[in-house]
Amino acid sequence: MTEDENVFAPLCASEDIEPGKESVFKVNGRDVLVCRSIEGELFAVEDICPHANACLSGGRFRNGFYACPHHGARFELSTGKSMTNLSTKPLICFDIKEESGKIEILVPEKKKVVFSPGGAPPGFGPPM
Repeated sequence: MTEDENVFAPLCASEDIEPGKESVFKVNGRDVLVCRSIEGELFAVEDICPHANACLSGGRFRNGFYACPHHGARFELSTGKSMTNLSTKPLICFDIKEESGKIEILVPEKKKVVFSPGGAPPGFGPPM
């Protein structure tokens, strides 16, 4: 992550996300699902279910967990960890904070991984 990517960006006013509600925002080319618990805690995750590769928003959340609307897989919002056997991949979580009536978020730009035919997939093989 570069120095510029490590800066919180303004997202919205605090009152835009009421307790027990969620909203989806486009940040750095990513759809980000932001949830506020009844207690007021904020969570930010990429709006993609890692199991179905579909939008996660529109599901149910409570007690720090989110259930996918497509198949009911549950995820822990603070860590992204899957709580069911339906998905072994975690959610992608983002840092979010609230100060002086404003919500800010840290979302790195999504980088496209280039795959060259005939070679090993990215991440395989000895480090270069």
